[in-house]
Amino acid sequence: MDIKSQLTEDMKQAMRDKDTDKLGTIRFLLSEIKNVEIDEGVQDDAGVQKIISRQIKQIRDARSDFERAGRTDLVEQEDAKLAVLEAYLPAQLSDNELEALVDEAIAESADKNMGKIIGAVMQKAAGQADGGRVAAAVRNKLQ
Repeated sequence: MDIKSQLTEDMKQAMRDKDTDKLGTIRFLLSEIKNVEIDEGVQDDAGVQKIISRQIKQIRDARSDFERAGRTDLVEQEDAKLAVLEAYLPAQLSDNELEALVDEAIAESADKNMGKIIGAVMQKAAGQADGGRVAAAVRNKLQ
């Protein structure tokens, strides 16, 4: 079952369970997917995963702002949204697996251009690592 179908089924289940937090998060995500599809055409699972990753990044940014402002109620809401969205992404790479990919990309790279290495690692990770984690790992290896 593709991710969009799974989202629709999970939305229906959240309605049955009266889980308003999960329902709201899934509805918002489906509307974001629909907006992207209007602009760029129908999205496959990889495209949907990119949209989910983008939403997760936005929620994490908002969460850190709420944390700095001392709004623990909003931090908890954002954490609940993150838990729902992260369930639709593939399992994230461990630090050791990410480090191995970085080592491999550095070995394959003719020059030590950080941007090219990050790009190569992101392609190999295929949604299994956050860009910030990849950049930090590459930066640590190149120093």
